[in-house]
Amino acid sequence: MSLVANVVEASGIPTLLIGTVRDIVERVKPPRAVCVDNPVGRTFGRPRASRRRESLLAEALGLAHSFKRKGQIIDMPGNWTDRLGASWQDMVRREILRLPRR
Repeated sequence: MSLVANVVEASGIPTLLIGTVRDIVERVKPPRAVCVDNPVGRTFGRPRASRRRESLLAEALGLAHSFKRKGQIIDMPGNWTDRLGASWQDMVRREILRLPRR
Protein backbone atom coordinates (compact mmCIF):
# COMPACT_ATOMS: atom_id res chain seq x y z
CA MET A 1 0.00 0.00 0.00
CA SER A 2 2.87 2.35 0.73
CA LEU A 3 4.17 2.07 -2.82
CA VAL A 4 0.73 2.92 -4.18
CA ALA A 5 0.41 5.83 -1.74
CA ASN A 6 3.75 7.25 -2.88
CA VAL A 7 2.75 7.02 -6.55
CA VAL A 8 -0.62 8.65 -5.85
CA GLU A 9 1.09 11.40 -3.82
CA ALA A 10 3.49 12.05 -6.70
CA SER A 11 0.47 12.96 -8.83
CA GLY A 12 -0.64 15.51 -6.23
CA ILE A 13 -3.32 13.54 -4.37
CA PRO A 14 -2.80 13.31 -0.59
CA THR A 15 -2.98 9.85 0.99
CA LEU A 16 -3.18 8.47 4.52
CA LEU A 17 -2.08 4.95 5.43
CA ILE A 18 -3.73 3.40 8.50
CA GLY A 19 -1.66 0.57 9.97
CA THR A 20 -1.38 -1.60 13.04
CA VAL A 21 2.31 -2.52 13.29
CA ARG A 22 4.38 0.61 13.74
CA ASP A 23 7.78 -0.93 12.96
CA ILE A 24 6.46 -2.22 9.62
CA VAL A 25 4.85 1.16 8.82
CA GLU A 26 8.20 2.84 9.57
CA ARG A 27 10.01 0.51 7.16
CA VAL A 28 7.61 0.89 4.23
CA LYS A 29 7.81 4.71 4.44
CA PRO A 30 4.35 5.94 3.42
CA PRO A 31 3.93 9.69 2.81
CA ARG A 32 1.89 9.93 6.04
CA ALA A 33 0.39 7.33 8.33
CA VAL A 34 -1.46 6.72 11.56
CA CYS A 35 -0.91 3.63 13.69
CA VAL A 36 -3.76 1.99 15.54
CA ASP A 37 -3.14 -0.33 18.50
CA ASN A 38 -5.30 -3.13 17.11
CA PRO A 39 -4.34 -6.66 16.13
CA VAL A 40 -3.14 -7.33 12.59
CA GLY A 41 -6.11 -8.02 10.37
CA ARG A 42 -8.43 -5.95 12.53
CA THR A 43 -7.19 -2.47 11.76
CA PHE A 44 -10.66 -1.01 12.16
CA GLY A 45 -11.69 -3.20 15.10
CA ARG A 46 -13.98 -6.11 15.68
CA PRO A 47 -16.34 -7.50 13.05
CA ARG A 48 -19.78 -5.88 13.08
CA ALA A 49 -18.58 -2.92 15.19
CA SER A 50 -19.56 -0.36 12.57
CA ARG A 51 -19.77 2.61 14.94
CA ARG A 52 -16.22 1.97 16.14
CA ARG A 53 -14.95 1.60 12.56
CA GLU A 54 -16.60 4.86 11.53
CA SER A 55 -15.23 6.59 14.62
CA LEU A 56 -11.70 5.33 14.01
CA LEU A 57 -11.78 6.46 10.37
CA ALA A 58 -13.12 9.90 11.36
CA GLU A 59 -10.38 10.23 14.01
CA ALA A 60 -7.68 9.26 11.51
CA LEU A 61 -8.95 11.72 8.90
CA GLY A 62 -9.27 14.38 11.60
CA LEU A 63 -5.53 14.10 12.19
CA ALA A 64 -4.78 15.12 8.59
CA HIS A 65 -3.97 18.69 9.63
CA SER A 66 -1.44 17.40 12.19
CA PHE A 67 1.08 16.14 9.62
CA LYS A 68 4.00 18.54 9.31
CA ARG A 69 6.46 16.56 7.19
CA LYS A 70 6.59 13.75 4.64
CA GLY A 71 6.92 10.32 6.22
CA GLN A 72 5.42 11.34 9.56
CA ILE A 73 3.63 8.66 11.58
CA ILE A 74 1.09 9.52 14.28
CA ASP A 75 0.01 7.01 16.93
CA MET A 76 -3.73 7.12 17.46
CA PRO A 77 -5.03 7.20 21.01
CA GLY A 78 -7.08 4.35 22.39
CA ASN A 79 -6.32 0.72 23.01
CA TRP A 80 -8.05 -2.51 22.07
CA THR A 81 -9.51 -4.33 25.03
CA ASP A 82 -11.84 -7.28 25.24
CA ARG A 83 -14.91 -7.57 27.46
CA LEU A 84 -12.68 -8.48 30.39
CA GLY A 85 -10.34 -5.55 29.82
CA ALA A 86 -7.49 -7.64 28.37
CA SER A 87 -5.32 -6.22 25.60
CA TRP A 88 -5.28 -7.67 22.11
CA GLN A 89 -1.82 -9.08 22.88
CA ASP A 90 -3.30 -11.05 25.79
CA MET A 91 -6.13 -12.21 23.53
CA VAL A 92 -3.64 -13.49 20.93
CA ARG A 93 -1.59 -15.26 23.64
CA ARG A 94 -4.74 -17.04 24.86
CA GLU A 95 -5.60 -18.07 21.30
CA ILE A 96 -2.08 -19.40 20.68
CA LEU A 97 -2.13 -21.43 23.90
CA ARG A 98 -5.39 -23.06 22.73
CA LEU A 99 -3.87 -24.25 19.44
CA PRO A 100 -3.58 -28.02 19.19
CA ARG A 101 -0.05 -29.35 19.64
CA ARG A 102 1.45 -31.44 16.83
